[in-house]
Amino acid sequence: MAMGWGRAAQVAPRAIDLAGRHGLICFDPQAGDVHVPPALRSPDALELQSCVGLSVSDPDLETIVGAVRRLSADNWFVILEDSAGRYVQVGTGARAGAEEGGDAVEFRDGSPAGHYRCLLHDREQVVSVFMDFARARKLPTGIAWEKLTL
Repeated sequence: MAMGWGRAAQVAPRAIDLAGRHGLICFDPQAGDVHVPPALRSPDALELQSCVGLSVSDPDLETIVGAVRRLSADNWFVILEDSAGRYVQVGTGARAGAEEGGDAVEFRDGSPAGHYRCLLHDREQVVSVFMDFARARKLPTGIAWEKLTL
């Protein structure tokens, strides 16, 4: 389906919703994202959201890794969440409370009591955190997590 770039923000979500209602999978060639309809998602499907672009339901590892690697000053956060309220999120730079060139990563295990944060300076380490979460939905080890009190 072709659409004018200026209208993509309004048209794309509707097209994805309509396709989903008919059990069709949508592929966004510009972003490289696959949008899987609810009926075809796994029960433990994740939801991926970045600052720029549409939300992606049930993303594969390649889509998750690509979203994290595309972090920039304009596209400054990525969130990966499951239906139980567990998530990992990253924000880059000052908007996220990190130093220039650094990333603030948070993990939440479904409740305020299980909320942790760390600052990382290696984007590939952030990629690893997101991949670990996608596979196991647990707090990744080997990182100095700080428990947050909210």
